[in-house]
Amino acid sequence: MLNYLLFIFSFSSFSQRVTTSNVSLGGGFSSSNYTPFWLRANQFGAVPTEENYVNVGGSSYIEYRKGKKMDWGFGASGRLNLGETKADLLVQEAYLKGKWGIFELSAGRKKYIQGLMDSTLSSGSFVYSGNALPMPKLEIVVNEYWHPDFLGGYLGFKGNFVHGLFDNKRTDVDNFYLHQKSFYGRIGKPNAKIKFYGGFTHQVQWGGTLKYPDPTNQSAHNGKIASGLREYAYIVFAKSMATEGDTAKYGANDGWNRLGNHLGTLDVGMEIDGRLGKLFFYRQSYYEDGSLYYGNNITDGLHGVAFSTKRKKGLLKIVFEYFNTTSQGGAGGSGNTVGFLRGQDNYLNNSVYREGWTYLGRGLGSPLMTLDSETDLNAGKEIFYDNNRIETFYVGVEALLGENHLRFRGSLTNAIGYYGSEYIPVKKQMSVGLQWQRQIFVFGQDAFLSANVGADVGSWKKDLVGANFTLSVPLQ
Repeated sequence: MLNYLLFIFSFSSFSQRVTTSNVSLGGGFSSSNYTPFWLRANQFGAVPTEENYVNVGGSSYIEYRKGKKMDWGFGASGRLNLGETKADLLVQEAYLKGKWGIFELSAGRKKYIQGLMDSTLSSGSFVYSGNALPMPKLEIVVNEYWHPDFLGGYLGFKGNFVHGLFDNKRTDVDNFYLHQKSFYGRIGKPNAKIKFYGGFTHQVQWGGTLKYPDPTNQSAHNGKIASGLREYAYIVFAKSMATEGDTAKYGANDGWNRLGNHLGTLDVGMEIDGRLGKLFFYRQSYYEDGSLYYGNNITDGLHGVAFSTKRKKGLLKIVFEYFNTTSQGGAGGSGNTVGFLRGQDNYLNNSVYREGWTYLGRGLGSPLMTLDSETDLNAGKEIFYDNNRIETFYVGVEALLGENHLRFRGSLTNAIGYYGSEYIPVKKQMSVGLQWQRQIFVFGQDAFLSANVGADVGSWKKDLVGANFTLSVPLQ
């Protein structure tokens, strides 16, 4: 009898959950061998960077039930892209999650972005923008700002702590890890008219086995990059090995520096809630090897302002951003002992992890900094950032006109290249993209039809136009 009651309770508990599922069919084409920039950027790796294609996909999600302090959920989504010369089966999401109070624990592939910015229309966070396929990871996160009672509700906090795995299709290092964390504070009650934000992100590539020759043990010790518990503590707290100089266990690069490849952002923001809408100002400052500490790269950053209206129709949101990575601390090397001479940060690249901050051949950071394989700026087609010193002016607009949901993105970028390989004169690129979506009915069934058109004009590659479409049908 007890087992029967437990079964009934379990079935009832599961049956109260809402499962959201859909299937989709789509395709895309371009006048060139590249996909237009704003059609493929920040799409979590779903849209091919080149070749015409058709695709089929599907997804299924179970979310938390309302009012539950403890609960669980899951998500799964996949897509099959059939190109002219290859087929790619992509598992974009596959995760389990559970919550207890303010905390959530998840395991698997799950879409997310990292950094303080507009969450829907930004050009992309410096370090983790949603441009690549999500990495498999374990994550503990406080998703929403938590306001402790003893602080009167005036201070809120949130953050995350991640252990992730990089792919083994790379040509540089096998079996290495991602460490990632963030912490943000907010001054102001949730309903305050003015709120202030501040926080940081910290990312590290660490561990692994080299795939390339390293006869002098510069990058690793006998091909191995240490990844034990001691090393984990060192990378979590960004502790330097410089005082130890242990090259009996570590490569010279780690033995005389911090273990792993570190980078991150210091973020600040302010939100004003007015009669017509919300105005959000934000800035991300970058750190990689000490240049920000000495103020050498203070001009670099993502600067943005987003205005979200309170209207239900017409203009919903407009975002302006200025993205600059041209300084990188200046032309002086990172080994300078004189602080103000430290530079050449070479954002998102690294001498040990030579494919840099990429996952499955896609950049993890801002898509505005492009890989060698994504343009014709250089003859090669390698996986590293050959275009990480840039200046971009960006605008994003969202509107609802009748039943038509529209999003526009446009950017104008000046490319300098990278230290040691500068473009003289600078090379310009203008990219635009327009997304249209509306609800339709297919054989009496609710469905959503979306279409995107985009164009790239400039000196990064041959001028091009392209488009794609998706028909998505919810499953009852």
